[in-house]
Amino acid sequence: MTASINPGFRKVLSILTVLALISASLVTAAEASGPSGQKLKPIKEPKVGLPASAPQPWVVGVWMHPGMFGREKEAAAEKIRQTLDEYLKAGINSLFMLVKNTTGHVYYDSEIGVKDPAYGWDFFGLFLEEARKRKMTVHPWFCVFPESSLLGQVREHPEWLIVGPGREMVRTVNPALPEVRAYEISLMLELVKKYEVDWVHLDYIRFPCEPTEPYFSREARTLQLFKEETGIDFNALKARDSGNPYWNVWLEWNREQVTRFVRELRQELSKTGHQTKISAAVFPDADNARVLIGQDWLEWGRQGLVDMLCPMLYTNDLPLFEKLTKRALVARESIGRQSGAAVMIAGKTEAQAGTSIKERTADRGKTAAAVGGGVRASTVLICPGIGLITSHNQATPEIMLEEIRLAREAGADGVVFFSGGSLKEEFLKALAERRENL
Repeated sequence: MTASINPGFRKVLSILTVLALISASLVTAAEASGPSGQKLKPIKEPKVGLPASAPQPWVVGVWMHPGMFGREKEAAAEKIRQTLDEYLKAGINSLFMLVKNTTGHVYYDSEIGVKDPAYGWDFFGLFLEEARKRKMTVHPWFCVFPESSLLGQVREHPEWLIVGPGREMVRTVNPALPEVRAYEISLMLELVKKYEVDWVHLDYIRFPCEPTEPYFSREARTLQLFKEETGIDFNALKARDSGNPYWNVWLEWNREQVTRFVRELRQELSKTGHQTKISAAVFPDADNARVLIGQDWLEWGRQGLVDMLCPMLYTNDLPLFEKLTKRALVARESIGRQSGAAVMIAGKTEAQAGTSIKERTADRGKTAAAVGGGVRASTVLICPGIGLITSHNQATPEIMLEEIRLAREAGADGVVFFSGGSLKEEFLKALAERRENL
């Protein structure tokens, strides 16, 4: 005989069961909550460097000058060590060290160029040794065409200098002359062979922008070469503006001489047996640079002649910095899709224009392999230059950090600071504090 359960007791038992279930669910929720009782969010991986799938780490570089360290060897060596240690703490991994100044002086042991007399010892050799100990990447930085002190072979060959529209001579050698290109390339090859560096960095890889733009040489030898390659007599041109098709050929031809230098350098580097890459500091806007200073850096990328481009975006105007950075990145994506620009012959037949025009057109269509060790356009690194204290701007640590953020979010491959002389304690401290998010 089974005892009957009082209906009132049954109701109480049901209520107790429900309360027990609620209590158990609260304990489970508490175990999955933080100290405040709030539900924990999934842990995100910290933003360090590039994503895991990226081919290489984010570049954090700085342009540097031997003058930062003084002339006395032992004191300079100690300061180099201290500086590089500070840079490492700040997350800097790439060093763009000046090895040829705008004066024409070099800062390495050279049998071709003229060393700065203030450095009777091998500055670059010592610097490179310390950088390699710290596994930092070094880009030997050449100011390519300026030769303001008229040293060595340049002094022996004044005909190498650019002659302007008013027959004035400027202290910059003329990229249109084969012997000029050969001389400047010989300095780079000498350094590469002696120190087995992984990079060569090109600056002033252009025609002068002062006193006016464009400023191409008009001495007899250049005009002769121009006529031989195009069939056009420059002195017979009446209208010297972009409305004249022949003037456009003149602009095109001079632009090609700078590109020819980069192509010849790539070819010669490929013969050294060392896989040396090329980086270049370039003017902010590719369209303006190709016309006004003969610096066609998009074409260099399209032909696979360079491995890194550093548009010098020295401004505190953050929207402008972002705009120019994105423009460079969009240009990188587009150059890989271009099939090769046609050479303007200004209404003349190919026979009239000369075979060298056809040869230059063929050069543009070459694959990267054909010019020796080239790279695919899509792999060219874009690392905007951030000006700290320049003739264009004076940044703050906050502006620097914001420009780094804008560059990273736009998809750049890194940044390079101009320059080491301006990278003072407040900037290094800001970098060190934000190192994980560089």
